[in-house]
Amino acid sequence: MAMLRALLHKLLQGLDDAFDALRFQMLQVAVRSGINLPVKIATYRGFGRTDRIFLQGRVLIRKSIRNRPLQNAWHQLLDTYRRLDSSEIPHARLHIYIGDHCFETLTDKEGYFTLSEDIHPPLDTQVAHWVPVRVELIETPWGPHPAKARTKILIPPPEARFGVITDIDDTIIHTGVTSPLKWEVLYNTLFKSPARRKVFDEVAAFFRALRQGPDGEGFNPVFYVSNSPRNFHSMVKKYLRIHKLPKGPLLLRDIGIPYKLHARTIGHKADAILRILETYPKLPFVLIGDSGEKDPYLYHEIALKLPGRIRAIFIRDVQHARRRSKLQPLLEQADTPPIRLFDSYTQAASLAAMEGLLNLHLFRQLQSEGKP
Repeated sequence: MAMLRALLHKLLQGLDDAFDALRFQMLQVAVRSGINLPVKIATYRGFGRTDRIFLQGRVLIRKSIRNRPLQNAWHQLLDTYRRLDSSEIPHARLHIYIGDHCFETLTDKEGYFTLSEDIHPPLDTQVAHWVPVRVELIETPWGPHPAKARTKILIPPPEARFGVITDIDDTIIHTGVTSPLKWEVLYNTLFKSPARRKVFDEVAAFFRALRQGPDGEGFNPVFYVSNSPRNFHSMVKKYLRIHKLPKGPLLLRDIGIPYKLHARTIGHKADAILRILETYPKLPFVLIGDSGEKDPYLYHEIALKLPGRIRAIFIRDVQHARRRSKLQPLLEQADTPPIRLFDSYTQAASLAAMEGLLNLHLFRQLQSEGKP
């Protein structure tokens, strides 16, 4: 079985490389023919400390995407196709400016760049929790092609009491992961614009109260980790903004085929969560997810692997009897922080208040402000 899996992986990787090479040759032909290709630097919010930062982004051929909040299903489907059918630019050289520091990096074969570096001397963030970043495209494989972009890096304040790492699909946004053949997931993803997607009641009040902490005046960092493709980054970010969720780094998944078969054995979500925990070794974290997929098991495993780092685990119950029965033995274990199952975010807020994580009065105030 392992040999067959390795052979299949090699075949898929070969096809993927051949397709990327053909697409790249077509871009080169277009440039040599005098066609001016509009280049875009897609930036993602980064995170770090004053002495270390982590930032990712991508260099692409810009495509026309309507991206309107209340557009109809047909236009949303076209936008979804254009996001997935990306034309990336490999081996592009960029300069990244953070404070007085300048870093140089290259994009990989999928057009992604990653900056994971120590910073000396450390950044001086003063009161600001978000540090501005400038990204400049210096050169592409077919010559200079200037382009610029801006983003920010989250640096939590020293007084932060804990961090929050949350899933998105069926934890914040209704996706329908338990629907037969996941038809509801496909429909919501392909045909619903950001403003038409449904978030769960009181979800914004809950996360905003967590950010402000038990005294209602803090700034606890919030990180969003999802298995949604990075191609949907701008769309998911818009969901969060429209529904007034706290601003935070958004770590999505690369849907390309890895060069090495073992490159993702722990999975994207586990890798992202561990990276966040390693970045802030002295900060405890609250993990939030749902019972529709593997969140409870992943969070339990991380809590076992890193004792003392996970302060609480909250799991939204997707109201599926079979999944609930499978989860029950895990709920009864006491060797890690208990997994708190909740039906509504009002219930989650009460549980979090008992754990000393938020101010229940503030939650109710934010809850009333969010009602029409």
